Amino acid sequence: MNMSLHKFSRRKFIERSSLGFVGTALATTARAIKPLSGQADDKQEPHIREFRTLGRTGFSVSDISCGAPSNEAVLKVLLDSGVNFIDTGEQYGNGNNEIMIGKVIKDYERKNLFIMDMIYTETNYGTREEVLERVRKAIERLGTDYIDCLAIHGAENSRIIKDEAFHAAALQLKQEGRVKYVGVSCHGNNWLLSPEENLEKVLMAAVDDGRFDVFLLAYNFVNSDMAEKVMDACDKKGIGTAIMKSNPVQLYMMLSDRIKQAEEAGEKPNEYTLGFYEKYKAMTVQGRDFFKGYGAVTDEELMSAATRFVLSNPEAHTVCCTFNNFTDVKTILGFSGQRLTTPDKALLENYRNAFGHLTCRIGCNACEASCPYHLPVSTIMRYNYYYEVKRREREAMEKYAKLPGEKPHILCQNCPGYCEQNCPYGVSTRALLAAAHLNLSWPG
Repeated sequence: MNMSLHKFSRRKFIERSSLGFVGTALATTARAIKPLSGQADDKQEPHIREFRTLGRTGFSVSDISCGAPSNEAVLKVLLDSGVNFIDTGEQYGNGNNEIMIGKVIKDYERKNLFIMDMIYTETNYGTREEVLERVRKAIERLGTDYIDCLAIHGAENSRIIKDEAFHAAALQLKQEGRVKYVGVSCHGNNWLLSPEENLEKVLMAAVDDGRFDVFLLAYNFVNSDMAEKVMDACDKKGIGTAIMKSNPVQLYMMLSDRIKQAEEAGEKPNEYTLGFYEKYKAMTVQGRDFFKGYGAVTDEELMSAATRFVLSNPEAHTVCCTFNNFTDVKTILGFSGQRLTTPDKALLENYRNAFGHLTCRIGCNACEASCPYHLPVSTIMRYNYYYEVKRREREAMEKYAKLPGEKPHILCQNCPGYCEQNCPYGVSTRALLAAAHLNLSWPG
């Protein structure tokens, strides 16, 4: 299959990047080559080195893909570099993300792109006609004739998985040639709505349903136990997998930066955070000592190892990444075609042992049944991930504000920590909830 997307000149590429971090232009035909190990050659221009078959769709998808692209210039460079899977949805910028994508893809061969567009509901989709109207508007915003994969966005329970209005509309759109495949993304359940379920149960219900062709799910070296069960089931049924939240290391990096900035500014924690502040400092000291033991491991090396972990699993068909700028393009595309090395395995295993308590396994929900206040811990942690890693601060804060009931700063102050006592991974849940509340609360 010819994966060529677009021709461009070296001068235009450098102008788009504004940083001039690449050399000559790409060849017009992207090609899969033997996977590389170790770090990418800095002298090489960033480009996709490997393509994988996206389950029963049969589409040859780039091993690194783009989630909700941040701007036109970045998306153009990604497509020129061989990226051919784009994840978007009507919720991203209230449809503006779709409009931006539409402006870019008109200059590319549509058949060589795979666009996954998602629509969300908290409870149900209403009627078939309502779904049809939403999807047709999405197609119009994208300026295309069809969507490759129409997906349920962030399914929080198995009832949504089986929503008949959604499936009836999807079937009609398939018959019209407006939709090719059906998918679902899942971050886990919302405890307030479905306390009996978790990510594994929701996605396994989608596997058993049989009408889904593509999954977008969280998978990384920390949550591998739960995610790999789902991916094994997908492999048996021919379901394509796109991976999100592949790099939990970023949460430690940001925690460390936050403490460093506070110390440099001479800031003192308020009364609520006082109990957790010293714990944060101890965590960062532990982190610095850990990284020194690996020869001054850099942020990029940690990210690279985490990404190579996912790329080493053949059941992960594409890793959907966030590209905020051209530095991200250079760094992340450099991982394409790579595999986990023996030093990587040791680093990640020891990192997991040392910092597993800093990473809530989004979608796990094991702790929530023990919370006397029924805090939706996994949902709050997911919103904080949007804030810290995805840099979608306003969206995350708006979602957090809409959660009913009291927030952690009220409920957790005098709690003995039932969540932590019942977490199978020893996560410092209250400390992470404190950090999340500080991030996600509107000033005043």
